[in-house]
Amino acid sequence: MTIYGLAGAMLFAGVLWFVRAAPQTGEDPAVTAGRATVERLLPDLSLQSEAETMVLGAGVRTERSTSVSGGSYALAMLCVGDGQIRVRLSTQGVDSGRAVRCGQAEPQPVELTVGLADEFFMAVSAETAGPAVFRWRVVRTRAY
Repeated sequence: MTIYGLAGAMLFAGVLWFVRAAPQTGEDPAVTAGRATVERLLPDLSLQSEAETMVLGAGVRTERSTSVSGGSYALAMLCVGDGQIRVRLSTQGVDSGRAVRCGQAEPQPVELTVGLADEFFMAVSAETAGPAVFRWRVVRTRAY
């Protein structure tokens, strides 16, 4: 009887350890709130060429490109988190890019006007302490 009792206690302790050590599923509540904030402050528009909301971990670098027709475009960017996101728009050479400060409560969008021929390219680097939610949107303002 003692052996069965110890085996049951070991089984119970193993199940308890397994459940407590399991990784959390789902998105971090801070990331969910950040996603809602950036999508509220920088919503999709009917005339936009492209838009995306990204969750970037500390030190992550990623690139985005899309085909566009020639003209002038407005690029709006917004970040929620701790630190900044550095955005580079040139495909050639190494430039420092533009820093987009990440805010917590009510972040302010950064807007740029860019002239594009046939492709929009953007390299994004997270200079943050933890995860940051970054949203960008490109809207055509006029043709050449």
